Amino acid sequence: MAAAPLPATPRLITFDTYGTLIDWDSALRAHMAQLFAGQGVKLNVAEFYQRWYYGFALPAVSGPFQLYRDLLKNTMAEALAEAKVDFDPAELDVLGDVMAQADPFPDTVAVLDELKRHVPLATISNSQRDILQASAKKLGDPFTYAITGEVVQAYKPDRALFDLVMERAGVEPHEVVHVAQSQYVDLPRSVPLGMPTVWINRQGQTLRRETPAPTAVLPDLTGLLSLLGLVPTGEARS
Repeated sequence: MAAAPLPATPRLITFDTYGTLIDWDSALRAHMAQLFAGQGVKLNVAEFYQRWYYGFALPAVSGPFQLYRDLLKNTMAEALAEAKVDFDPAELDVLGDVMAQADPFPDTVAVLDELKRHVPLATISNSQRDILQASAKKLGDPFTYAITGEVVQAYKPDRALFDLVMERAGVEPHEVVHVAQSQYVDLPRSVPLGMPTVWINRQGQTLRRETPAPTAVLPDLTGLLSLLGLVPTGEARS
């Protein structure tokens, strides 16, 4: 199906948070690197991280619901066990805190600060409330609405998260712009729902054949204002 066109004037912009706005991958990889160094483990951290995410964490979001802190801990324990790595459970208990303390990407805060002057912003996040609240503070608390998997007891790509944010904002799918990095949990839901979708392809991925094509693709957030036809505050429209 063809992606919906961008609205002339969006009534709401929704964001995925982790991987789109917050660099949680770097934070979690750094934590695992410290764990491996402390244990004398010689595994390649980047390769292990990819195996954990695609082999354990991503499938878990479609499994029986568990709080995201538990999902992080349980799936990382499974990946470490597969790799035959001994670990201190306390190292995994703090993964949710590591996620909450992860920093925004360099382009994120300024763009959100400008966008919220024009359009209400929301986040639809596969996390839980306390983690997202900490991240939102790092982002300057830009969100009018914040929906997590904890609220609906399900994770993206379940449509319940998307439906709830649109219900609360009183908008229809074509009036929203969804901005997200994940072609695994965001695009497969937002595009079929009729939400114009901007794929922030930070990792330079190739779109999978089974993933519906987004409305537009950007390498980061810096071009988002221009794409949406929004003039930064203080700049005259030519």
